[in-house]
Amino acid sequence: MEFEKLYMFNPFTIQNANSQQIADTYSKLQNELVENADTGFLISKNIEIYANMNYLIGEMIARIQQEYDMLKTDISIQENKQVYMQRKQWQETQKEKPPAMSYFEAMAKEFVKEDSKKLAELGARLFRFKKAYESIDSKQNALKKKIEAIRYEI
Repeated sequence: MEFEKLYMFNPFTIQNANSQQIADTYSKLQNELVENADTGFLISKNIEIYANMNYLIGEMIARIQQEYDMLKTDISIQENKQVYMQRKQWQETQKEKPPAMSYFEAMAKEFVKEDSKKLAELGARLFRFKKAYESIDSKQNALKKKIEAIRYEI
């Protein structure tokens, strides 16, 4: 994947990269980090690398959020359809008064149970990416403070 460095990932083309390409680029960036950076230049280089890493994580967050939102909408639609169909079927086949709506809602929830599990997994994945983003952001801020400290030492 041919990406530029220093925040130069193109927001118009990054969507064409698949998740594996993004993960590979992220790993390459991790390998470029300078351990024990102690000069302003090396710390700045690490800050730029972290910024690029965050950009990639942000892209993954956007993808997972989109998938999460779409699945959540699909579940809601399926659930509402099920409630309607179950109630209609009851009215057509049973002579007695239908039970409370909560009965049909519970049946509909059972119908979308597997998709609800997928939604929970996506939510957890999204949470992990957001925490990684926050963590890298905190690391960048710490490095910026370190650069300031180095400036005052000189």
